[in-house]
Amino acid sequence: MDISSDADSLRPTKRRRGPGYQSECPLNRPSMDKHLWLPDGDIVLRVEGCGMRVHRRILRCSSVFGDMFSLPQPSHLDVEQVDGCASVTLAGDKVHDWDVALKWLYEKDAFLAQIVTFDTIAGALRLGTKYDMEELRGWAIAQLLLRWPEDVAEMRLTSLPHAAEAIALARECSVARILPAAFYALSVQKFSTLADGGRSHCALSPPDLRRLLAGREALQDVLLRILIEPLTEPGCPASDNSSCGQCAARRSQYIRAKFAPEACAKAPWGPWLVRELEGMVNDDVFLRSLCSDCVHAHLTTARWRLGRLRCDMVAFFLL
Repeated sequence: MDISSDADSLRPTKRRRGPGYQSECPLNRPSMDKHLWLPDGDIVLRVEGCGMRVHRRILRCSSVFGDMFSLPQPSHLDVEQVDGCASVTLAGDKVHDWDVALKWLYEKDAFLAQIVTFDTIAGALRLGTKYDMEELRGWAIAQLLLRWPEDVAEMRLTSLPHAAEAIALARECSVARILPAAFYALSVQKFSTLADGGRSHCALSPPDLRRLLAGREALQDVLLRILIEPLTEPGCPASDNSSCGQCAARRSQYIRAKFAPEACAKAPWGPWLVRELEGMVNDDVFLRSLCSDCVHAHLTTARWRLGRLRCDMVAFFLL
């Protein structure tokens, strides 16, 4: 496609003056990549004072624009014109979000090949939701689920950045599926650092900030119970008499060391219960130090605790 890169003026075509008419300032040249101004475009989108000349046929993937274009169109004398194209002001939208959406619509292969940032996901989700672009919204949700999966046991370090913003975005765009993992990712971060934990109050609503605190309290109770009674758990089929005396002492020391505050003193996060329990299940070196009966007791207890956490996370954060 031939992309215009000239510096033509985008001054709106004069309109017939009617009652109450006031002259308007010229539309400024868009402060964005010039690939967004297409010389053969037939509609101009005005966002935050900038203009984007694009094609109606491309926008028809949105049911909102499709419905708008299917309505009887007013005379060109009754609508704002820019370079002979109808101009539509999109109140409340952001230039960055439209840059993301138009990259998706016009250059999907390049879009999918680029590094995905949270800002890109957020822009795609906001416009995909607002204008009912189903495929764009679906892509954004899939990207969110890679970072904040429905199963908190699948979370990785990529879940930590932007957790607070992800919660706010999920509320705005109705993506409740990521909330347990996003809340959990935020809850393990230290509030005393410059990471998301220390900025959570800036992104979260008061009700969600309360949910975060409630979840942290519930997880702290779980942690204290493990530190006090590392070998037993109410309801768990393995009990303290399932472990021999020699292995019991080794298991207790091992478990307490994993969850002790000193273990993550230099990290920007506190005890990450789910992650540590997964590590215990897969720690072959430690398992080889136990007798067969104690291996069974150790694995049973760790898996039981992990399963309870996965089930209780929604309740912990009052979701």
